[in-house]
Amino acid sequence: MITKLREMVATALATPDDGPSVHRIKPDNVTDVPCFVVDRPTIMLDVQHQTVNVPVVVIGRRDGSTYAQDQLDAWTSWAMGALAGPDLAVLRVDPSTATIAESTYPAYTITVACGFTACRT
Repeated sequence: MITKLREMVATALATPDDGPSVHRIKPDNVTDVPCFVVDRPTIMLDVQHQTVNVPVVVIGRRDGSTYAQDQLDAWTSWAMGALAGPDLAVLRVDPSTATIAESTYPAYTITVACGFTACRT
């Protein structure tokens, strides 16, 4: 279940050839930024309803320029649109940082809800 939901989110983030790469796990190093990381989810359980919140981390360039921030903002906005649909919903977007290979990158964390009903007998 978790793998399929993470794959669904990653598929929704597929971009044109010149767009950011999508990682299904946090990479050991980032050679191409900006990029998307589909992180590990949080699962909330009810009697019949399970809500899975999948964080998507949009990682930007480290150079601190206006161009780098504008690019990070633009790809985050694009991702918010790509993740809105019948099976996914954007709950929130938070500024954050991502540490990869001991380097810190500016980022946004998009919380994506994937809800479904599980009928138990």
